Parts: sequence; structure tokens; C-alpha cells
Amino acid sequence: MPLKAALEDLQAFRSFRFDFPRQLATEAAANAIRSPTESVETRSPPDLDEIADRVRRALAAGLPPNSSDLLRAPWCIWDGVHPFADEPGLLDRYLRLVEALSRKSHFRRLAAAYAVRFPEDSKALQSVAECLARLAPKFAGAWSAAHQSLRIFDVAEAPVRIASAAIIRYLSPSELLSNEGIGNLAAESGLAEAAFAAGLRQIAATEMQPAHRLEAVSFWCGKKNGVAPFERHRGLVADALILPHAGNMPEKPIRDRMLAFLLGKFGDPRTRQAKWSPMNCTDVVKRWLIEQSLRQFLDVVDEIALERHWRYRRAFWTAVYERNLISDACVIFDRVGEARARRMFDGETPYSTWSRGGSKPIERGHSCLLLRIGNGLVAEWSHNGRCNIWHDAQDPSAPSLHAASYMSSDVMVPNSDRRWTRRAYIHVSPDGYSWQSKVADEIFALTNTRIMQSEYMVR
Repeated sequence: MPLKAALEDLQAFRSFRFDFPRQLATEAAANAIRSPTESVETRSPPDLDEIADRVRRALAAGLPPNSSDLLRAPWCIWDGVHPFADEPGLLDRYLRLVEALSRKSHFRRLAAAYAVRFPEDSKALQSVAECLARLAPKFAGAWSAAHQSLRIFDVAEAPVRIASAAIIRYLSPSELLSNEGIGNLAAESGLAEAAFAAGLRQIAATEMQPAHRLEAVSFWCGKKNGVAPFERHRGLVADALILPHAGNMPEKPIRDRMLAFLLGKFGDPRTRQAKWSPMNCTDVVKRWLIEQSLRQFLDVVDEIALERHWRYRRAFWTAVYERNLISDACVIFDRVGEARARRMFDGETPYSTWSRGGSKPIERGHSCLLLRIGNGLVAEWSHNGRCNIWHDAQDPSAPSLHAASYMSSDVMVPNSDRRWTRRAYIHVSPDGYSWQSKVADEIFALTNTRIMQSEYMVR
């Protein structure tokens, strides 16, 4: 279903509501009287500092700058070595002169600089916006029409209104403004970027099903919004998708699609911590990834394992996960397991592969689940492999997680060493819960949390 139709359906059920600007009801009539397109000049002049110096000297002397300098002066507000924004008195004199002259060419140039730069953290932005709002009714054209319909010269309202209207019309902010007659305004412009961020906040605050939220976020990030704002606001992107569902984990298929979307954009948070530093949802994503790794291992191996053996391992490790004792996880597959994982899981999911070498031959379909539990590490093998436990992740023989590949001996405890505590258990007597009770004892030693037999009992 197209996103527009999906949003209309959601609105009909009052589950997808934005605070749309009231002026949108008059847009049809306004569009019938289309103003000429304003082509925005997005680059400041090369002699900007010279222009700023001449304008500064003229205003200080109480004289109007020459017409050429005055037309290009808007770029001096935020750009150059000594921008006007750093001199409130100078900026005030310049803006009062623009209002006093009341020329459309000056208004258009100032509006273009305002939209291209739109530095939300600049105190000067409000003064410029107020000046433009006072001038807008005097000049017919795209800028004035956009202010009437979208409050474009209102610093607080403009990004929200542009985002709301863009979402309704299935457009990016820059595409919406182009349709309003403001052409050539890049997706990376300050106003379009602010609207991009506002759109993400609106999506995050709106009640909707996980699949619809993924559709909305992926649409919003894919509608030519530009690399720069997308990258700078990656925290908002991830949080808008994940945080509304942090307390209620979505169903597995849509959860896998959400993870595939985020990992495709930003990489794995377990291996690219710096990339994920702006996200507030990182812990939630990591927990979803732990569950996904556990499910990968169990579901893929389940196709070839003996059911009477494997269901006991599934019950045990699921109980450990549900106690929230696993802080990280990854899976190692051979080519057979890799092919199964690609077939069974929607989108790209992270896993490691086997490399040649090692003391144990890798059988067809052999897999290994690596888990960080407390201060230790566990390597749970499929088939007839053992459950290997290192009580200290700093043990030089302990594997690190998320390597691209492993040899078999990398994930097997070596001979005992008095300096380190290591264990390896064969999966014997699963129906008598023999190996499970032993591994549960090791987990208790690592976490001081006891997994009871009732939690992993197969019924």
C-alpha cells in the first residue's frame, strides 16, 4: 500500500495525527493563483568580507551602503570572518535600513539567506525572521505566499508546519518549498534541515503500528532529504523508529526489518559505538540484536539438529535471555548456515563466519553462539560441540565478539590454566537436565543470578 494511502487510513482511525497548520485548508485556492518561482541563490559572494567591511563602515557613518553591497549584504549576517550576527548593534541598523528602504529585491535576498542558513542556535535568526515577517505583506510573490500558508518567517513554527505539510503531500521539505514556488533550495539548506528534524519528531510522537512507523521513517529519510541533515540527525532517525516501541517489542519479522534498516544506514552499534553515540535507543537496539542472534542460532540450527536434543538448548538459552543476563551476542555460521540465515531472516542480519584452521574440523552446518554473560563469555556449539565458558573476558584465550571470522579453536577453551577459570560441558542427558544445571551453576557464578530448572523445563 502506498504511504499516502496508509496515512489516510491511519488518520481515519485517529491513530496517526499531526498538528497540521490550519492554513492548509485554503491551499487549493492559493495554488490556483501561482506566484512566479523564486530561484534561491545558495552561495555567498567570493568577496564577502570586503562587502561586510564596506557595509559596516557605511552604517557606522550613518550612510546607506551602495546598492550592490546592500543586495549582497544578507550573506554577511552569518558568513565571513566577522558576521553581522556577532554584532547585534550593526545587525539592527542593517535590518532597520532594509525595512526603511522596503524594496522587494532586498526582501527576496534576505529571505534567501534566511532559508539557506537558518541557524537555529543563532540569536540573530529571530531578528531576521521578524524583519521578514513585517516586510512579507508588502510584496506579492512566493516568499510572502509561503509565509501566509506555512509561517515560513516564524522561527518556531516554520519547521513544524513545513514538515507536516510535506508528510501529507508525500514530499521532502525542499520539494514542498519548491512546489510553493521557492526553487533551488537544497535539501541541505538550514530551513529544510530543520523541517527534516521536525518531521522525525512528529513521526516519533504519533501513535502507529511498527510497520507503518518503519514505512514513515524510511520514506522520510529517502525523499531526497540530503546526506548532511540525514547524517547530523541520525539520532533522531533511529529514535523515531525505535523508542516508541521500546517498552513493547514488535513482532519478529518487523523487528528484523527495523534492525536491517538501521544497520544498513549506521552499522552495528556493538562495533560502531561512535556512530551510535547520538542515539538514545542504542540499548534497545542492542537488546533486539541479542535476541536476533539467539534466534538466528536456534532457528537455523533447528533445521538440522535432532529435535529431542535441540529443544532443550532452545529452552535453556531462551530462559537466560528472558532473565536479561546476556549483554552481547553473535553467531558464527558456515556456508550452509549462512544460506539458511539469509533465507529465513528478512534483510541483512549481522553474523560471523568460519575461517580455515583450528583444532576442530567444521562439520556441514556447524554453528556457534557467542554470548557475553556477566564478566565472562560463553561459546555454545551446535551439533555435538561443547558449551565453552570463560569466567573472565580478559582471559587471553577468550574470544572477542563480532570478529569477521573465527577458527574453531578460537571459540574452544584450551587446557586448564590456574590463572584463569574455564569450563567446557558436553550436552549429556538433556532430558534429565544434567548439562543445564551445570551451566546454570556457572551462570550463577558469573552473575549471582540463579536460573531455576522450572524456567527452562521442556513441557
